[in-house]
Amino acid sequence: MKPILRALSAIEDVLGWLSAAAMFVIMLIVFCDVIMRYFLHSPLSWAYDLISLYLVAAVFFLSLSAAYTEGAHVNVDILQQSFPPPAIRLTELLTTAIGALVFAFITYFGALRTIDAYASRDVLSGAIPWPTWPSLALVPLGCGLMTLRLAVQFIAQLLSLVTGRDVVPVRIGHGEGEHFE
Repeated sequence: MKPILRALSAIEDVLGWLSAAAMFVIMLIVFCDVIMRYFLHSPLSWAYDLISLYLVAAVFFLSLSAAYTEGAHVNVDILQQSFPPPAIRLTELLTTAIGALVFAFITYFGALRTIDAYASRDVLSGAIPWPTWPSLALVPLGCGLMTLRLAVQFIAQLLSLVTGRDVVPVRIGHGEGEHFE
């Protein structure tokens, strides 16, 4: 199980760096657009489309699985804080199973939409005919990795529950000394 967890973490790290690079490119484009707009009176006409179509989607979908792994998603765990570790593992089994199913559907239908957009050569109308499929491809990529992460997490929680060994640690609370009641 550890090699699978390491490989998945390595993929998440690479996509996390790509997500950070997309965020950096957004900042550079916005900076250049502001300079061009207010000082040279010639804004970058393509900036909004590039940022909104490709880069924001890349930031979100490429970091989705890594954010889950780090516990950075919203987590309503007020009841879990009072549960013993085996009960927490049971709730994690339930939520990872449901989450994996939901993200598998998103991955499947996102892939179908991406293939359709590619086959029909969908583009945005405007000064630059931006193809839509690269942006759409980020959905099944990010959600597919999230599905895989949730499936691995489900198996790891199940193994931890059955064997009594911590394959993955139990997350209790938000941090050292933090409890919300």
